[in-house]
Amino acid sequence: MTNVIRRLSESSSRLVERYLPDAFLFALVLTFVTYAMAIALVEPAPGAGYGTHAQNVLMDGWQAGFWNLLSFAMQMTLILMTGYALAQTDLVDRLLSWAATLPSTERRAAALVPVVAALASFVHWGLGLVVGAIFARKVAQANRSIDFPIVVAGAYSGFVVWHGGLAGSIPLLLNTEGNFLLEAGVLSGTISTGQTIFTVANLAIFGVVTFLFLPGLYALMYPENDEKKTPIDPSEFEDAAADGGVAAEQSPAAETTVAQRIEHSRLVGVATGLLGLVAVGFYFGTPLVEEGVMPWNNLGLNVVNFAFLFLGLTLHGTPAAYVESMKEAVENVWGIILQFPFYAGIMGIMAYAPEGSTSLATQIAQGMVAVAPDGALPAIAFLTAGLVNVFVPSGGGEWAVIGETLVTAAKTSGASVPRVAVAASWGDAWSNMIQPFWAIPLLAISGLSVRDIMGYCVMVLLGVGIVVSVGITVLPM
Repeated sequence: MTNVIRRLSESSSRLVERYLPDAFLFALVLTFVTYAMAIALVEPAPGAGYGTHAQNVLMDGWQAGFWNLLSFAMQMTLILMTGYALAQTDLVDRLLSWAATLPSTERRAAALVPVVAALASFVHWGLGLVVGAIFARKVAQANRSIDFPIVVAGAYSGFVVWHGGLAGSIPLLLNTEGNFLLEAGVLSGTISTGQTIFTVANLAIFGVVTFLFLPGLYALMYPENDEKKTPIDPSEFEDAAADGGVAAEQSPAAETTVAQRIEHSRLVGVATGLLGLVAVGFYFGTPLVEEGVMPWNNLGLNVVNFAFLFLGLTLHGTPAAYVESMKEAVENVWGIILQFPFYAGIMGIMAYAPEGSTSLATQIAQGMVAVAPDGALPAIAFLTAGLVNVFVPSGGGEWAVIGETLVTAAKTSGASVPRVAVAASWGDAWSNMIQPFWAIPLLAISGLSVRDIMGYCVMVLLGVGIVVSVGITVLPM
């Protein structure tokens, strides 16, 4: 069995390395594919000829949607930068370095990385991406001959659980008053996280994937001999870490101005950081006391960024040290700035629909639901969300275009709406294993390309697909 899994993973890696384009080229190819599908399948506006329809798809869909992710791109930029800066503090650096030394063999180290990344992703997807990437680097530093691509692939693979976690977009949206399904009359009331995230099915799937499947798979896939390994030179990471450590302690030989004293003042840095952390405490604590709302219901990207920023400032100690760490972090965000607008354009094409016609994303969802056998709607919802996610790699954005179709189908067939929603959540996260959109920040930190890791992630896609399809169909909610 071990040899079979290893040979399959090696074959998958070779195929991916040969044929998978770079992440940016992948976005460009996907743009043309989506554009062609929209022209062929979306009904044109009344009276619009072929040329006019093609122009409308190009302008109203692609160009108009191109900038719809600007706010989200900035949020992603900040979570990467603040998370990176936080990881450069002495406390977090020592903690991750210690954890990286726990495995006694390289195989066990490779098996541990996806577990750590998955646990962090369950708390918040942004946290999982940053912690996974930084921990992969720490493991490479602690095990100098370890195969680095498989370790980074493990860090990204942990991300497969995020939508079943505390920050899952679909479960939290369903628990939000005034969400679009309530306004459309598709739902009569909110669906609590107790019916989605904290169900036996969801938690069991998370447990099996995190603690059994991922570590087992990566232990089996780990290269059997040194010739098949691709180690990284840890000195690259050590030099960067050393620079960050120096920045945290250095101060001018002669602090002659008031400005210099403030820049290197621990009082200013720590006091400002603690002030921000107090605000985070009020943000989570007040609703719990006054309204009985649990803290994770208020967990979002903005508050995570806010917490990361002020915790990092507190632990770095001085404004100058934090600035130096952020300067180092900014080198890792170019991929987000370049590629996210193209994915926003793809999402615009997928959602494009002239009056009286149906968008491409909705057509895909309706087609998948139409062929669902009796009792198989949860599994079909899982596959549908996975397919649409390749074109619309945003949990909330995807649910906005397929949610009504899936919920209506569940109500019509008598299936459980929460079960279908959980299935769609896992489907959205599942196909990220072959969609490099979310790997961009992780690859920036690791210095690898998508071709280096995606072969291993294909194996994760196949295995998790089976686990979730069966689990979401048979396990009690």
